[in-house]
Amino acid sequence: MRTLLKNRALWSYSLAHFSVDLCAGSLPVMMVYLAQALNLTIAQTGFVIGAYAISSSLTQPLFGYLSDRTGGRYQSALGLACIAIFQGALGFAPNYATLVGMACLAGCGSAAFHPHGASGASRSGGTRKAAAMSIFMLGGNSGYAIGPVIAAAAMTALGVRGSLVIGAIGLALIPLVLSAQGHSHPADHTARPSAALPGRHFGLLAIVALMAIMFMRAWVQSATTAYIPAYFTEIVPLGVEAASRISSANLFALAAGGLIGGVLADRFGRRRVMIASWLIYAPATLALFTVSEPAVYPFAVLAGFVAGASWPPLIVMAQELFPRNAGVASGIALGFAFAMGGIGTAITGALAEPDRLGLTGSLLMLAALPLISAIAALALPPDRRSGAQSAPDAGRQAATAVACGHRSPEAALQSSLLCERRSSPTSTAT
Repeated sequence: MRTLLKNRALWSYSLAHFSVDLCAGSLPVMMVYLAQALNLTIAQTGFVIGAYAISSSLTQPLFGYLSDRTGGRYQSALGLACIAIFQGALGFAPNYATLVGMACLAGCGSAAFHPHGASGASRSGGTRKAAAMSIFMLGGNSGYAIGPVIAAAAMTALGVRGSLVIGAIGLALIPLVLSAQGHSHPADHTARPSAALPGRHFGLLAIVALMAIMFMRAWVQSATTAYIPAYFTEIVPLGVEAASRISSANLFALAAGGLIGGVLADRFGRRRVMIASWLIYAPATLALFTVSEPAVYPFAVLAGFVAGASWPPLIVMAQELFPRNAGVASGIALGFAFAMGGIGTAITGALAEPDRLGLTGSLLMLAALPLISAIAALALPPDRRSGAQSAPDAGRQAATAVACGHRSPEAALQSSLLCERRSSPTSTAT
């Protein structure tokens, strides 16, 4: 099997993910210009962004279900085309109602892309699913981080018509996504036997723990990203430029952590990497909102890095929860996390009111969530039963069964134990 760095399908999905999340990251900046052009209030501007977020998160499990039922051969490309066309057309919206409708349709494009894109990236990685997912997430995180920069440059140069630049980037990558469809299947026969095993080990407690962990991880990351500018301009204060640098350092470290975390998860185990990440994430978050400049920059990088490192193994574990419905699992993991992150950010904002915890107190409270996540992760399946750890055992079982006369990997895996019994000395004697 080709190495991941030469995997054409995987990098195609990653580049497409870059474009999709570039649109998401650029929307707040675009709304600054659109609000001026259409005379929108702050509430209306927030509603447009909220409509995009809701349509792109809550519909992901539905699109994941459609992907699993139909194969989703063109779903990723259609999703990318949808978000590129409608977000590129935002600058031409004649009124507020049309703008809301376009934002919802662009969000649906994002929702259509993510479940099939994530499951396709996972398939294309073969047995190295976490590493493949880290490359896929690297594309999305990079796009989200650079989206505001590109949007600001395009809108400054072209006004609201600069939205066309955002749309053009997405449309240009559609051929890559289409080509990826023909290259993501050869690894399927390698991944399928190992992917079918871990789902058996998820009990009710593990499922509840997995959902709670995704909620808390999304809460910490979303709230940190949302309130870093406000904290470092209103509480410290450092000024807008310094706050922007801290935010950028955190986001780019998030992208790097996602790449390294997947590789480490395949090597050392998914649960181990997640627990280690969260044990570091807690003090890093605490330090981020307590130390002074310039010491804050290393902690912003550290917090972003470990937050990103925990994400690929968490998504792969969610996919293993539904071994025959990777699209649904990806839709739940990505859509649920996005929606729950928004809810968590709103809770942090409510607690940040002066008559409650205040902004500093509400942000310091976030440091407790990674510790709770690390404890909850103990309820997840042990690493020795994960896909990465059980792949050699699955391979040995499959080889034994093939030796007994079974040609397909699935039949080999299912009958391996029976074959081993038949070929053992004790069975022969009996």
